[in-house]
Amino acid sequence: MKKTILPVMMMGMCAASAMAGVTGNAPNTDLNLMPYPQSVELHQGRIAITSDFKVYIQGYQSERITFTAQRLIDRLARQTGLPLLSPFASQASEATVIIEVKEAAKTPVQSLDTDESYTLTAENGRIVLSSARPYGAIRGIETLLQLVETDRDGYFVPQVTISDAPRFPWRGVSYDTSRHFIPVAVIKRQLDAMASAKLNIFHWHLWDDQAIRIQLDSYPKLWQMTADGHYYSKDQIRDVVAYARQLGIRVIPEISLPGHASAVAHAYPSLMSGEEGQTYPHQRHWGVFEPLMDPTNPALYTFLGKVFDEVVALFPDEYVHIGGDEPDYSQWTNNAGIQDFIRSHQLDGNQGLQSYLNTKVETLLAERGKKVMGWDEIWHKDLPKSVVIQSWRGHDSIGRAAQEGYQGILSTGYYLDQPQPTSYHYRNDPMPPGIQVDDTLHPGETFVTYEWVKPRTKGGPRKGLLTIIEGKDGTVRAFTDYNGKSRAKVEVLDYVPGTRFRGHFDNFMSYTEFNLRFADTQLAEGSYQLIGNVRWPTTGTLVAGTAIKGSEIPAPTGGYPAELNAREQQRILGGELTVWAENLDGMTVENRIWPRSYAIAERLWSDAALTDEASMYRRMAVVDDWAELSVGLQHHVNARLMLQRLANGQGPSKADGQVQGTATMQIPGTLQAVTTLQTLARYTEPAQYYARNWEKWIQTTPSGQLYNQHERLNRFVDALPVESLTVYGMNALVQHYQAERQPETLVALRAHFELAAQAAEQAKTIFAENTASVATVPLADATTDVAEIAGHLITALEQGQALSQADSDAYRQRLSQAAAIYDEAIVATVKPAESLLVLVEQMQPST
Repeated sequence: MKKTILPVMMMGMCAASAMAGVTGNAPNTDLNLMPYPQSVELHQGRIAITSDFKVYIQGYQSERITFTAQRLIDRLARQTGLPLLSPFASQASEATVIIEVKEAAKTPVQSLDTDESYTLTAENGRIVLSSARPYGAIRGIETLLQLVETDRDGYFVPQVTISDAPRFPWRGVSYDTSRHFIPVAVIKRQLDAMASAKLNIFHWHLWDDQAIRIQLDSYPKLWQMTADGHYYSKDQIRDVVAYARQLGIRVIPEISLPGHASAVAHAYPSLMSGEEGQTYPHQRHWGVFEPLMDPTNPALYTFLGKVFDEVVALFPDEYVHIGGDEPDYSQWTNNAGIQDFIRSHQLDGNQGLQSYLNTKVETLLAERGKKVMGWDEIWHKDLPKSVVIQSWRGHDSIGRAAQEGYQGILSTGYYLDQPQPTSYHYRNDPMPPGIQVDDTLHPGETFVTYEWVKPRTKGGPRKGLLTIIEGKDGTVRAFTDYNGKSRAKVEVLDYVPGTRFRGHFDNFMSYTEFNLRFADTQLAEGSYQLIGNVRWPTTGTLVAGTAIKGSEIPAPTGGYPAELNAREQQRILGGELTVWAENLDGMTVENRIWPRSYAIAERLWSDAALTDEASMYRRMAVVDDWAELSVGLQHHVNARLMLQRLANGQGPSKADGQVQGTATMQIPGTLQAVTTLQTLARYTEPAQYYARNWEKWIQTTPSGQLYNQHERLNRFVDALPVESLTVYGMNALVQHYQAERQPETLVALRAHFELAAQAAEQAKTIFAENTASVATVPLADATTDVAEIAGHLITALEQGQALSQADSDAYRQRLSQAAAIYDEAIVATVKPAESLLVLVEQMQPST
């Protein structure tokens, strides 16, 4: 099996690299490094790594630098298996690696102006890692460890000269440990991985509706009544903060207010804005809830002051995150006393009251030597400019805040709890780009504008406009005004006026692709938007166009995207990956975070011109293997364990072949079953964006909705990687065949589909025999059906046989049915199969 699939996979990756190429002025990406350094010069020759490997620390000495050197040694031993018996050199001339730090960090506590630059020179038998401050050395050892290679002659580092520094100072990860408790060991492993990706901020989300997981002595009910015994003691928090410091990672706590306060309401109901004497249950469901802290109650500030006293004693960083997102103002609106307070203080309604609270909190924290950061909703005209805005609402929000003088960080597009294509995250730059399309109608051009509606499982439908402009020379450009967001360019993939349109753009949700068919003034049945990998049916009507007398291109419904000047750009500090844990636990969380985080880390660290997605995927696959070996990440191990749990002793007990001609090799059924499930997993993806959450939200059971803290996380889909790199390679193979028409490409594709079908047929029995996966059986059937269709299409291409319209329509209908969500998962092979169908349809009918 491995002999079949590995060459096929590599062929797909190579095809992708050949198709894409490197952007004109982008740095080279010759080495498998991620994030890629700012400057890399690769030379001839190599530095051997043997059991005599030694490190020498030169210049400034400290416990943290010694820790960094030991970390390099330990990780190198993991990567190579070499016994490094005496790894510290007594003098520089004995050393394989010299770590040279010129002076101490500027401040005891890491901050925004921390110097993380370094140079790495490997030449003349020695490697020199040099930095002005300790942080550069911490970052540099990760590059060095990624440089280690092996061949038949031994382990080595290529001769190279690297000069490197981050593009953005804020490269964070927000981990939610409130919804589901994440053990300290798992957190520390994520910190190790963060350091390997040169990420430098751990935003610790400890406090939310379902639980408060920080030990606070002044208000013990907060954690005693909400955390079900799963909380972080003060000693554990100190340990995590100290460990993060050794890795050059800041730790910022989030204390959410005034909303996301159900846990506070359950423990201390008198601090809420509801009716006097009202009590609140321990919230187990997910969503936005009514309890809201009462800013008119002096006891609230006593409460917050004591909480902050304990929090700032544990977290030395200069920032405290105060949340502020998704307030449900109904308790304030319905409270006569609060409304009187708003009027008497001449506040700007409920938002003004939240700003009043934020200002008081900012003072409380300033008195304790801290600065405030919070989500978009805290941004208000009365908010002090010292506050940092973290944006989950996108470039519009962060850009306009920067224009008003606020520093900001972007999280939109970096939500890793959402399954998404890695390329979507990679294209998402924190810097607002401004308008990217000419939306003016010039003489001789024609246009159409359709108003479209896309239903949504949870919440109201999404609505918007799509405008397509055709130039005199036949060129086509398009843009959309999506749900009140700023006008965005749509990349046109295919357009036949009056017949069909296909184009894509990235929005706040995901990669979004319009697949529309026109019927007079309406969007025809079968039109849909692809959000990530999930199809959402789309209806719509022609509302403007050249053929409509007096018609003009509609004005933007959400305005134009912010375009920042040089001074405003300096206020964009970077970005923060966000991992909400409603549907994640300690066993599944790593599979969502890695390896995608390396791609986002590259966007935050590396040159903005580094945009070659094929190179990114190629390097990420290599770095993923490296991270498992060098860093000790367990996402692959955990996924296998979950598949083993599903296998449950099922599967054939004998191998297909014979050993030495006579004896049959016995393979335990579970092992064979796990191999089958692993193979099928490579051709399957989780339903992307928030489709999985919504699938749980709409389902009801005898015990209620599945969208809650008790919902099981043991499905087949929970063991899947977020994105199938195998299917990414298949899509690249289709593109390669379209460009080169090489028969061996079709052979490789057929091998993929046949392997997926074989695994699906074997997996059906496994799924059917486990209560956790009975609902996954239709996924296996759909995978088999797609493979059958693809086989017919490949044969048609090999033999040059065109399809009848009836056969083409039938195949398209079957593929559309196979594209549905099955137990929260998607048959990922539908996409390359549909691409094959398009190639067959483009063939001229044979005579």
